[in-house]
Amino acid sequence: MSEEEKPKNKIVFVTLKMPDGKEHEIPLPPKVFSSGREGFYAQIPALVYENEVYGGQIQVWKKTPKE
Repeated sequence: MSEEEKPKNKIVFVTLKMPDGKEHEIPLPPKVFSSGREGFYAQIPALVYENEVYGGQIQVWKKTPKE
C-alpha cells in the first residue's frame, strides 16, 4: 500500500445505545475498502445484551460521486 493509499491516521468512535439506555462505545479504525473507498470499520466479535451474545460489524465510508 503506497503512502497515497493509506487511510489517514484517525479513529472514529460510534456509540451504540441499547433499548435499556446502556451505551457501548466502539472504536472504528481507518480502512481502505476493496472498492477503493476510504472509511472506518470494526468487527464486533461479542456484545452481551440481556444475557444474549450479539456480533456484527460497523462500516462507514466516504461518499464519492459516481463516475
